[in-house]
Amino acid sequence: MADPSGAGPDDLACIDLVNRVTEYLDGELEESQRARIERHLEVCDSCRAALDQFQTVIHLVGRLTPTDVARIDALTRDRLMAMLRAARRR
Repeated sequence: MADPSGAGPDDLACIDLVNRVTEYLDGELEESQRARIERHLEVCDSCRAALDQFQTVIHLVGRLTPTDVARIDALTRDRLMAMLRAARRR
């Protein structure tokens, strides 16, 4: 794993990548920011694994239908939504 503190002046801290992963995947970052993330991904196995997990979740969630979502019990759905909201606040 790369140094989470971001060791050098152009290094990206792992937490910064996690905070920007949605923008990265949505293609919303400026080219310099995107390049910085890609340099980090080249050297950080943990962040590459995290990115793979994000992509897997996005792929699987995209396959859910309204019927699938309706079948989720309310407690599980509420917990999942709370976790997603908490992750967005970080």
